[in-house]
Amino acid sequence: MTPSPAPAAAPADARGGDNRFAIQCEVLRLSIRPLGPVLLVQYLLNCGVAALFAWQFSPVRALVWLALVTGVTVMRGFFPQRLPEPFTPASLRAAQRLHTLRTAIWELAHGLAGVLLFNPERADLQLLLGLILMGMTLSSAFSVSFYTPATQLAITLLLAPVIVTGLWLGAPVMMAVAVIGIGLTAMMWKLVADHSRQLEENIGLRLNERTLREQALAGLRASEQAQAERLRFFSAANHDLRQPVMAIGLQAEVLRQQLQHGTDSAAVQHTVASLSRAQQALEGLTNQLLEIGRIEAAVDPLRPAGVALAPLLHELARQAGEGRVAVRCPADAIAWTDAVALRRVLSNLLDNALKFTPRGRVMLAVRARRRPAAATGRAWRVEVRDSGIGIAAESQARVFDDFEQVGNVERNLQHGHGLGLAIVRRLAGQLGIEVALRSAPGRGSVFSFELPAARPGAATVPGPAPSVAMAAPDADAVLRPGLAVLVVEDNIVVADSLSALLRHWQLAPRIYASAAEALALADLDAIDAALCDIRLPGAFNGIALAERLAQRKPTLTIALISADITEATQQLAAARGWHALRKPVQPDDLRRVLLRAQQTQAS
Repeated sequence: MTPSPAPAAAPADARGGDNRFAIQCEVLRLSIRPLGPVLLVQYLLNCGVAALFAWQFSPVRALVWLALVTGVTVMRGFFPQRLPEPFTPASLRAAQRLHTLRTAIWELAHGLAGVLLFNPERADLQLLLGLILMGMTLSSAFSVSFYTPATQLAITLLLAPVIVTGLWLGAPVMMAVAVIGIGLTAMMWKLVADHSRQLEENIGLRLNERTLREQALAGLRASEQAQAERLRFFSAANHDLRQPVMAIGLQAEVLRQQLQHGTDSAAVQHTVASLSRAQQALEGLTNQLLEIGRIEAAVDPLRPAGVALAPLLHELARQAGEGRVAVRCPADAIAWTDAVALRRVLSNLLDNALKFTPRGRVMLAVRARRRPAAATGRAWRVEVRDSGIGIAAESQARVFDDFEQVGNVERNLQHGHGLGLAIVRRLAGQLGIEVALRSAPGRGSVFSFELPAARPGAATVPGPAPSVAMAAPDADAVLRPGLAVLVVEDNIVVADSLSALLRHWQLAPRIYASAAEALALADLDAIDAALCDIRLPGAFNGIALAERLAQRKPTLTIALISADITEATQQLAAARGWHALRKPVQPDDLRRVLLRAQQTQAS
């Protein structure tokens, strides 16, 4: 159960750059790996070459060359290059330069045989030396390094001395061999480049395979964690759902027995009140679960716009009632955000503050902040401050979790279900804001977040239109007996319950299970009010039915009824002059609608 995305090309480029960097690091690691047995065999072969030319040409020159080879062999065997860990682009470039230098020294020492062991007087020894150095080139080209610049430089330094000396001092046959050496150098350069490219492709494939495997494992772990979170969520939801359901079942049995045994009216009224409280708790939980489902399913897309904060905060304070909420907000505070989501965030934070502040007031405060990174350079910091029980530091990290309530370990449903801040966390994630908490036990809490300021001249819309609270029914107002009420509801249990309540009020319900049936059979001219369930079977839903009814009888009072009354539905109903009632419909709300219908018909 769980901000603006970057362009699609950027992650791909970043991944490509990271992959190239990782390949270069792996190539360098392969190039400096220990080669103990190979170095030993190469050194013994070099000793043999030195002995051969010491016998046939010059012991001193042979010993000088062997000393050079011994020095670089000791360097490579006993003083290997150490790589930085972890690599950075700068350290990688430095390591590549050092590796190229060490490789150049290694091969230059071997290549100097083309000068030190070159005998200008004997063509056979010249030819032998040229063939030996070409053989060295072929044998070491792919073992000295896998880094292309280092390998190509090594080949050049190994063959260049004998090629230059052969062209300058060599016999004709040696000159021919030197020309062949030039061609061999060019060919080896191309082979090295092709081999290195193939090696990098293989390393890339291996890295991609490892990355995919790691991603698969990470996805599996995330799935397992999500499954565990989902199980915990539904276990907690199941626990809190069963409590009011159990209370309703027990109280219904108590009521049945009280009625059966003629229990006094006061006891019956107490049982009915208990039933009502359990029903309200169940409704509150189902509404919150529905809201979480809508957020996670992204049913309501965000529509950023300029939102005037002062009217929105004053409206929320007015709805809280009893003068418990104070507002401090600049008149020019206009934020760039989604009005509906912002209202839901503030409503839940305000409800949480009031719930855990038994005495004192709650303040909704807004102040300007500088935000250099923002397009306008300004932001608005919104705070919900309370003087309630406060939250200990060790508990602050989990107050945004599902079904978490600090100070309500007994799970008293009068304090809610611990989902309000979980809804805030989800909505904040959608809006790309971070809700911060500052609190201490006994000293209240401050929940705060920042919103970017709207650009000057940006179109400003008010906060989402609140559902208009209908006035409390007048104690002397009486529904006229016989008021005709059209009820279009396909759920038999709900239809029977509505019918029973309307008949108890001495009204005349007309019950139909579909829009087509109501339009075909009902005497619409005699109808005073219509209650239309939105989700109806057939071609017409409740909204389409309401439009047909309004066309036939413009003065008809219409109420849309659904368990899923969205902001869009409320706005549509307000625009058409209809009412919107969320299931389970409260009798007082239904009575207000019918009193409005009665007043309309009387006028």
